[in-house]
Amino acid sequence: MMGALVGGALAILLYLFEYSSINREAAERAKRKHVRRVEIDGSERARLRNLLWFCLLLPALGAGMGWLLA
Repeated sequence: MMGALVGGALAILLYLFEYSSINREAAERAKRKHVRRVEIDGSERARLRNLLWFCLLLPALGAGMGWLLA
């Protein structure tokens, strides 16, 4: 149970950090191009989607590792 909680917390932190990083990059790109609307491009969306799947699996992996190491 503890491994799943730790894995869930890490997943949330990892996703929030990556999301804020991608938003910051998109804002800088929009500023460089003198565009008011900030948009995330397709590759960044795919990166977030793939990271989301990993973050959904991370609590289960943490629980498995906790079970194996206990």
